[in-house]
Amino acid sequence: MKPIVILLALSFAFQVPALAQSPIASPRPVASPGAAALQVQFTAHEVAALLKAVKDAEASPDVTINVAGKDAAEMPAYDPLVHFAGLDGKGAATIWMSRTLQPKTKAAAYALFAAMELACMATGFAGPHWKAIYDQVAAADSAQPANAPNPYQYRLALTSRIQAIVDSYVPAATGNPSPSPYPR
Repeated sequence: MKPIVILLALSFAFQVPALAQSPIASPRPVASPGAAALQVQFTAHEVAALLKAVKDAEASPDVTINVAGKDAAEMPAYDPLVHFAGLDGKGAATIWMSRTLQPKTKAAAYALFAAMELACMATGFAGPHWKAIYDQVAAADSAQPANAPNPYQYRLALTSRIQAIVDSYVPAATGNPSPSPYPR
């Protein structure tokens, strides 16, 4: 089941070719306030490959992404709109989507795109480099104390960093004077 691309089409437009021409996509550390930084590096070409994987995931027989509607109370507090819940025993990704999600908002589009990025990374559909990055940030998340308020802090910081890079390209293509902040 892959109805998620409908939301992407409603709210998101990316200039993948322009992004792919950039030499380096800011290899800043991925971190949250008060957390040790992980050194995660990727090029603009790799970001373009991730965006292409997200776009291609709907039609590809090589990846399975299941979407489950959840009541707002069932969603994690740190990821209340759309949440990448992980992989099942067969390697299929699961994304939880709040049943109260307002699909035409920027926050919903960003949350959905973040979950799709994580699904494409975790399954390996975005390629071995993104799979290795996902494994690194997931390991950092797993190393947090059991009572951590955000057990996905490194994964969500990574998607925020990717979104900031994408947003830095969108204004030039759309005429928007400034990049939009990523709502996390």
